[in-house]
Amino acid sequence: MRHINKWPLSVKVGLILVVAVSGWFIWKNKSNSQDTTVTYQTARANVGDLIVAVSASGQVATSNSRTVTTTASGVVSKIFVSEGQTVKTGTPLMEIDLDLNGRQKLQAAYSSYQGAQNSLKTTQDRIYELDSQLVATKNVFNNQWANQSPDDPTYIQKHDALLSAQAAYDNLQNSIKQQKAALESSRLAYQMAGATVYAPITGTVSAISLAPGMILNPTSDSANSSNIENKIAIVKTGATPSVSVSLTEIDVVKVKVGDKVTVTLDAFPDKTYTGRVMAVDSAGTVSSGVASYPTTILLDIQDTSILPNMSASANIITNIKNSVTIVPIGALVTTQETTTVRVLKNGVVENRNVVVGLTSDTEVEIVEGINEGDEVVTAVVNPTTSTNGTRSTSVFGGLGGGGQFRAR
Repeated sequence: MRHINKWPLSVKVGLILVVAVSGWFIWKNKSNSQDTTVTYQTARANVGDLIVAVSASGQVATSNSRTVTTTASGVVSKIFVSEGQTVKTGTPLMEIDLDLNGRQKLQAAYSSYQGAQNSLKTTQDRIYELDSQLVATKNVFNNQWANQSPDDPTYIQKHDALLSAQAAYDNLQNSIKQQKAALESSRLAYQMAGATVYAPITGTVSAISLAPGMILNPTSDSANSSNIENKIAIVKTGATPSVSVSLTEIDVVKVKVGDKVTVTLDAFPDKTYTGRVMAVDSAGTVSSGVASYPTTILLDIQDTSILPNMSASANIITNIKNSVTIVPIGALVTTQETTTVRVLKNGVVENRNVVVGLTSDTEVEIVEGINEGDEVVTAVVNPTTSTNGTRSTSVFGGLGGGGQFRAR
């Protein structure tokens, strides 16, 4: 004490402050340890159906409708059909009074069509001549040289002549196929440029965008071979709509044709449609190093309010298990090769070893170790919140609020 009495006043004051602060910390820690409780976030294990699904997004496809187009230009003179009317393939839909550009384009299309017809006829006439030559060459070879030695010079000459005649005939046959395709293309171009517009398929007419007196502007001049088309209506078939989505390389291996699907459309957020997987493109496409696999989904019902290119979200159901014990996937605790679930019973948490079955994105099947109704822990809150609902952040700082969880 004598030594202490000799200390300077500043040192004595500092010692007193240190003792006071230390005492305050001891008291505060004891108070917090008495008032702090451990809190848990829990859920009940239940028995139900576990559904595993793959999510994907895409658009409504246009597989149940065809756009009616024309390359003609002029003034609409007559409309032969009305909205909602059923038509067959080739039914006249409207008549157009062609302008000068439209008439020139029609004449050019007709000239191309006639040229394709003449080319095909000339080639078909030539095929008869080649057919006759092939038959004659084949008869000579089979009757006089087929049994001769393959090393005989005359045998080689006659055999080569036969092969040459056969090749000429086959090449001309292929040319005829190509010219038939060209003839059909020119016929359609001639029809598209014509004054009468026809229904391309059988179905119901909708979205007629023209009326008598309205003008169809030229899509190209007479010297331009491009056939940009004016859209004038839509013909819908009775087929149910389909949705096209893209799957990742991880998800595509889980999906197979026939899987059931639920679909929602951005345009109708309160409706859920059902369907099934109709086709999976296993070849896929690659963009920027990322592979995607187009998948077609056929809806179960027809709905006239579903329009092509609407944004869609699909959940493809890849597996279902009925009447199994289910807990949230957050309840699992995996350490090395052991999987456990924490069960809260009478205020005490116990770890139970479990056997896991089917797993979805949010839930997991427990085959063994958990019973229906068990309260499982999905999260543990750090015990830093006092009973008065405040949390100390610093001895010199302010006070923070606590989270709202179930307290035990």
